Amino acid sequence: MGKSDLLRVQDVRDAYRLIGECRDQGGDHALWHSRMLEGVCPLIGAPSATGGEGRWVRPVFHREQISAFDAGLDARTRELYSAYRRELGPAGNPIWTALRNVAGRLVTRNRRQLVSDNEWYRSVVFNEYRRPGKIDHQLTSVYQTANDGADSVISVVRALGERDFSPRERRLLSFFHAELGPLIGRALVSATEPSPVKLSPRLRQTLACLLEGDSEKLIADRLGLSRDTTHQYVTALYRHFGVGSRAQLMAYVLKRVGRGPWRQFPPGIERPSQSPQ
Repeated sequence: MGKSDLLRVQDVRDAYRLIGECRDQGGDHALWHSRMLEGVCPLIGAPSATGGEGRWVRPVFHREQISAFDAGLDARTRELYSAYRRELGPAGNPIWTALRNVAGRLVTRNRRQLVSDNEWYRSVVFNEYRRPGKIDHQLTSVYQTANDGADSVISVVRALGERDFSPRERRLLSFFHAELGPLIGRALVSATEPSPVKLSPRLRQTLACLLEGDSEKLIADRLGLSRDTTHQYVTALYRHFGVGSRAQLMAYVLKRVGRGPWRQFPPGIERPSQSPQ
C-alpha cells in the first residue's frame, strides 16, 4: 500500500465535520440524507451521489428500497435514475447481483471490484440508464444498520471518461460510512423507524393528547370517544411503536420530540380542545 492510498488527517477531519452537520439535521431523515450526499460529493471528489435506506437480508436477492435521495444530478440524469428504480431496480443491476454475495456489516466496493468491464458495458443498466446520463464509474457502500436487514447505502458516481475511484477514496468512503452508520436510528432518524406520519388521523390525535399528559379518560372526553375505543387506540399505538406500556411509549416518543412531526395533527383535523372547566 503506497502513501497515496492512505487516509490523510484532513480526510478524517472533513468526514467528522460532515457527520456533525448531519447530526445537526438528524431529526429529519430527508434533511440529513440530503446534507450527507451533498457533503459526500466533495469529500470523495465525485460530481454526484445517490443513497438511502432499505432492507436486505443477504444473500437473498430482493432488496426493499425505503428511501432514495440524490445530489449533484442534472434533470436528465435524475429522470434516468428514477426510471431505473421504477423499471429495473437492483435485480437487473450486476453491481447489486455481485454485492449480495459479499459478506460483512459494512461493504464498500467500486464497480470494477464487483463487475468486469465486459459485463458492465454490455449490461442493460449501463446502456439504457447510465450511458444516456453520461454516468460510468460507481463506488458503493452498504452498511447494515439493524439485525432485521435494515441498511444504509451511499453511492458516488463519475461521468464517462473520468478516472475510476482510487483506493484512498474507497477507504475514505468506508471510514465515513463506518462512523455514520451506527448513528442511524439513534442521533440520525431512520426512515425505517415507526413514525406518526403513517398513523391514522385518530391515532395521531390520541398520540398528541398522550404527549400533552392526558389520561385515557381525558382523551376520550376531548375526542368524543368511548373509553373502550380510546383504550384500543392506545393499544394500537403500543403495537405501532413496538412497546409494551405507556411509559415505554412516552420514553420512545419523547426522544423524538422536536425532531420530527410528533405533535402535528393531520391536515383538516382540529387540535382537540381541553375539557370544559
